[in-house]
Amino acid sequence: MKPEEALKELSYGDTAYGGNCTYEVRMGAIKALKKQIPMKPNNIKSIFDFSGRYYTTKGNCPVCNREGLYKSDFYCNKCGQRLDWEGRNK
Repeated sequence: MKPEEALKELSYGDTAYGGNCTYEVRMGAIKALKKQIPMKPNNIKSIFDFSGRYYTTKGNCPVCNREGLYKSDFYCNKCGQRLDWEGRNK
């Protein structure tokens, strides 16, 4: 099940997934699932080496605004938000 589908199921209290959970457990699960949906980083910049060749891409977390995240980071190391460096905001 994709995170988007699980979020939809947990949002309703009478479903098989959300019906037996307390409010706090359901809200915690929703918060964790939202972090699994990839978001495009803010302030994306390409970094070049001294020869002018492309080296990497750098950006900021869209949730907590953590600076210094690189294209090799799949998740923010501060808040855990999943990052989408491809530019497709899902």
